[in-house]
Amino acid sequence: MTAAMTLTMAGLALGVSFASSDPCMYVTDAVGDAVVRRTDPGNDGALHSQSVLPDIVQMSACGWEAFNPSTDPFTGRTIEGETAHLFRLTVEFEGLVNPAGRVLGANPDPFAFGPSPLIGFIDVDVDHRNSGGELGTAAESRYLANVARFGTMPESSISGRVALSRDDVDNNFYTTPQYERTGADFALVFCGCDMPTVVAEGGDGDGTFEAGETWVVRSRLFERAQGYAEASAATGGSAPGLYDPMIDVQFSHEQSSDRTTVTVVWAIDMIGAAALAGGSVQSIDYRVDNHTSVIEALSDIIEGATIGGFSGPGWTLVSRWDGRDVEDYIDPSDWELTGLVGLPYLTTAEGLYAWTDTAGNEEKFGDCNGDSFVNAADEAVLRGEVYDNDGTATDGDGQLDGAWTLINPGFNFSFYDLNGDMVVDRHDIAELRPLGDFDFNGTVNTQDFIAFLNAWVARQATADFDLNQTVNTQDFIAFLNAWVEG
Repeated sequence: MTAAMTLTMAGLALGVSFASSDPCMYVTDAVGDAVVRRTDPGNDGALHSQSVLPDIVQMSACGWEAFNPSTDPFTGRTIEGETAHLFRLTVEFEGLVNPAGRVLGANPDPFAFGPSPLIGFIDVDVDHRNSGGELGTAAESRYLANVARFGTMPESSISGRVALSRDDVDNNFYTTPQYERTGADFALVFCGCDMPTVVAEGGDGDGTFEAGETWVVRSRLFERAQGYAEASAATGGSAPGLYDPMIDVQFSHEQSSDRTTVTVVWAIDMIGAAALAGGSVQSIDYRVDNHTSVIEALSDIIEGATIGGFSGPGWTLVSRWDGRDVEDYIDPSDWELTGLVGLPYLTTAEGLYAWTDTAGNEEKFGDCNGDSFVNAADEAVLRGEVYDNDGTATDGDGQLDGAWTLINPGFNFSFYDLNGDMVVDRHDIAELRPLGDFDFNGTVNTQDFIAFLNAWVARQATADFDLNQTVNTQDFIAFLNAWVEG
């Protein structure tokens, strides 16, 4: 079976057919790279013992034509975004993940629908101009404030806004890096802010999302960036200025592939909004409690940017929309997606979210100097971070011992803590190369031993194997053991 046939058959199984040329944009991510990155003080908060770690496989945005939009918007075909009235946004996960119950507020019940509730934010940048974002504490749970926990960062123009440590997450919009300026204009939001309504429950009807089932849940799960609120005339949302309509989201698990696909179908324009509602076309009125669309949401902030009359962070996020034509930003195949996903803690007393995966146009893991390569130069940067912090007031153990121990681990983090153990030391170098591969060529052999010996005799910093800022016999013995192990 060809790859094209496999793709087509998989699409038909999910109620999807494809046009002759695929009009979607895709973001793919490695399978099996999900790891726990806790955010609780102490870095030891308990997670559900049966949780599947959300592991993004692929995200996509497409123009969409639903066969019966008012009754089943999720069955249809992809079409060119320039002519579409609807779009489809999908996120595919390895394994079975389920809708989350309430995490925030009174009477939390995160595991109402199963042991693997999906938490996360899929940001949608429609204009590629770095407008948009979140303000205050809302920004702390978004991509730019957390992607460094995974030892990577985006390659795009927002890379300079990544928070490299908790010190960068200061809730001050005017300090760098400006992680608040995510560039996102919309987001698929799984925050556990409310208990969703189950609209359609496929399967055995026992209230737990299980293998092979397809559900549709309803809540305020797709929203315009909240940082735009000050420029907005929107009413009818969860608060004045917020454009966060009640929408339906489909969770579908396929047993043969053991993957869960989360799907949103929403209106690009008011024609699409009418089709989803099964009614006549309504005029743009900036009301979030009737027909809603991308065009209405963007028209609102374009008008707000044009009128102006205010300043501050909200103006910075919206000002670039002044005078734009909304029609230039409604083709889903031109949008950019970034994702941050995770799980809730077993109890909210320990924390809210533990992150497990990110996805986007990201640099290579461990690219410490941002040159798109992982080599000895990145090791040098990591080594320098240990030298600069080990034994100082920023070192949790206060000892000059070749290890920078993070203070307040979990809540605190560092991009250079590549293995996520809350200590930056030679074990993080081991994430870049086998410690016996001294010449960084991917093979441990005699040449590595000779190269290390020469560096050790010359007392070069690269021979400081244990990173304690002294080259001595202990370094030679430690390297020799690593070299023998390969």
